[in-house]
Order: sequence, then C-alpha cells, then structure tokens
Amino acid sequence: MIEIYKNKPPKNIFLPIKRYQNVSFVKKYEIDFIESFFQEFPEEKRGRKNFKKKEIINQKALIYEEIIQKALKINAVCIGSIKEQVSNDLIKITVSFFKKNE
Repeated sequence: MIEIYKNKPPKNIFLPIKRYQNVSFVKKYEIDFIESFFQEFPEEKRGRKNFKKKEIINQKALIYEEIIQKALKINAVCIGSIKEQVSNDLIKITVSFFKKNE
C-alpha cells in the first residue's frame, strides 16, 4: 500500500528515491466545450453551477491516477511533498517518491 503525505514523510521511516524527487505532472484543461454547449442549449444550465471547479477536480483526479501508476511502476512505498498549482488553463502537480528506510 502506498502512503501519501502532503508534506515530507518522516525521515526515520522513508528515504527519498533520488531520481524521482520533484517530479512534475502537467495537464491542460479546457472549459470552452462546456461553455459552447450551454450557449447553444441555455435551458440545460438551469440548476448547475461551478463547471470550472468541477473540471479542475476531474483533471486533478486523472493526474493523481497517473502519479499512483508511476509509484507502482518504480516500486515506491510513499508519495510526499505534494504541491499543486492551478493557472488559467494548466494544472501542475509536483511530487516526490520515497522508499522504506531499511
């Protein structure tokens, strides 16, 4: 099981994997398609809000899936030092991978 820490994990339990420190995962998101749909069919927008926030959450979920797949591929036991950055059309998540201190 992979452990996840927002900040750095305890040094007495985990060691950093040198090659996989501060790895960035970047994904571009667009809400133009959704906005054009609601311009064409405005009656569908009734009762629905925050489409941009929901799209950002969906894209973050996809990025975190990539991160976990990468951790499994390199046999990492822990993911730490997670930093998220959201700009106008880009989501960037930077993480570090750790192994057990043996």
